[in-house]
Amino acid sequence: MEKWNGKVALVTGASSGIGRDVALALADAGMLVVGIARRVELIEMLANKITGSGKVFARKCDVSHESELLETFEWIRKTLGGVDVLICNAGVFRCNFVTQSDTSDFRDTFNVNVVGTCVCIREAVKNMKERAVPGHIFIVNSILGKRIPDVTVPMFGTYPASKFALTGLAEVVRKELIYFKLPIRLTSIHPGMVQTDIIKVFDSALAQRLPKLEVFDVTANILHCLGTPLDVHIDEMIIMPAMVPFT
Repeated sequence: MEKWNGKVALVTGASSGIGRDVALALADAGMLVVGIARRVELIEMLANKITGSGKVFARKCDVSHESELLETFEWIRKTLGGVDVLICNAGVFRCNFVTQSDTSDFRDTFNVNVVGTCVCIREAVKNMKERAVPGHIFIVNSILGKRIPDVTVPMFGTYPASKFALTGLAEVVRKELIYFKLPIRLTSIHPGMVQTDIIKVFDSALAQRLPKLEVFDVTANILHCLGTPLDVHIDEMIIMPAMVPFT
């Protein structure tokens, strides 16, 4: 991680869950972390938890609003120079049947999970290219962007569709980076169920009993990818909780 010391990371959805844990870990590792979310006060609380030499800058930003994202990237450019690491983590999950969902649920899901990610990647790559620096982009996807499990009540809504879209997006952007000969790596992370606020949408005793990852399991794998040599590309990681507990 030494090569990222003093570099700038942008973490979306940094107010809770994986985003919050990643933001704190990167700051502890010496990075200047810009954490964005709608609940900015929760990110501001991270300042007192940093044990390393880095820093967390909290900014209020709704990733479904392009204007707010563009303002954030411009602030980073003027204040910190630019983005070196991008963690696209923000996401929403509308738990319902697709055939019984409101159209607003469809739009909200894709605006946050897909369109917001596209804008962040576009602006980050543009900035990295202008500065001619190596960079690393992470898409925090889901196992639901790979396969849909058989369940008794399939109330996944359009969440898996948005995650499958991110799987395709990662493949396309990776090829673009090669085409333009840019020293930017892109890693797609596919965790299974993680113990975060997002699983509260499942009002199910079964969901509560299923084995789950902890947020630091995902963070540890992101740090591992960042710690590899720049000529090593980890394109994709699937991270699943053990079905049988180890003792």
